Amino acid sequence: MRGQQIFNVFMIIVGAVVLWLLPLTTAVYDFRTDERTDTFLTTTAVLVNSVNETLLDDLFNNDVGSVSIASDNATDTPLGNSYNATSRALLIIGLSGNATRTLDVSYDVQAFEVTDAINTLLDKVPFIWMLIIIAFAPAAMLALFLNR
Repeated sequence: MRGQQIFNVFMIIVGAVVLWLLPLTTAVYDFRTDERTDTFLTTTAVLVNSVNETLLDDLFNNDVGSVSIASDNATDTPLGNSYNATSRALLIIGLSGNATRTLDVSYDVQAFEVTDAINTLLDKVPFIWMLIIIAFAPAAMLALFLNR
């Protein structure tokens, strides 16, 4: 009987490790967002290396790090630098001066409208998941020592 209990504890710990490996944070983010691409025709003056473009939708969580920009001008190295949530203006830097190009700006937007309570819950899901997983091993060990 004791061997079966030890095996059960071992399997619970293995199960917790497998659950730990699930990419839950990424899954929640992917569930909450969709990718949108806006195309802009932009011309820069002689010593101008940046441009402000107004996105057609709100950038999810105002996260400039989720923005990717492609240019048809080979000398450009475009990068989203800052975002104004009020005007939805994205500052794009790394452009060549005195050039015209087409910029494809891909960014994450909110997939569906939800209440603040649901947003708060979705923000906390990875934390709650981690607490549950961490609690598995001590609970299994306690059950083993209490012979339950």
